[in-house]
Amino acid sequence: MSDANQPLGGEGRPAPIMVGAQFVNDLSFESPDVPLGLNQMKDAPESELDVDVAPIKIQDGIYEVDLAIKCQARYEDRTLFLCELVYAGIFSVGQMPDEVVKPFCYTEAPRLLFPFARAIIAGCTRDGGFPPVMLQPIDFVEFYRRRVLGQGGDGQTAQA
Repeated sequence: MSDANQPLGGEGRPAPIMVGAQFVNDLSFESPDVPLGLNQMKDAPESELDVDVAPIKIQDGIYEVDLAIKCQARYEDRTLFLCELVYAGIFSVGQMPDEVVKPFCYTEAPRLLFPFARAIIAGCTRDGGFPPVMLQPIDFVEFYRRRVLGQGGDGQTAQA
């Protein structure tokens, strides 16, 4: 008989992955050129989005995965806003084979964290007096290929 709090995998076996916690690790919102105002702009502002994933081994089978998102809006030579978020999760990977842990930490873990980070970014930009930034879904498998495996990019930084 299984414990009621233990998630089950196939055939009644314990699932190998558990999300222990999710939390805002760091959050910053700046709007240095607020007097410019949206009503003075003749064109749409330029926007920039940077995404990074950083897994940190806490102990055997337990990882913190940090999803860092930086979005910025500029108009001409002025910064309208800069929003930076590091949203983290603690993941227990159970008996997951070592060769699967790294891909999991760069693909599945941030995919689970992303909707929460997206909502925080939207709320911060909205509460900062701007239209909410609604981030589009991110292909973390492609991110993993570029960032970690070095395929199709410089292997150092990935932008979504």
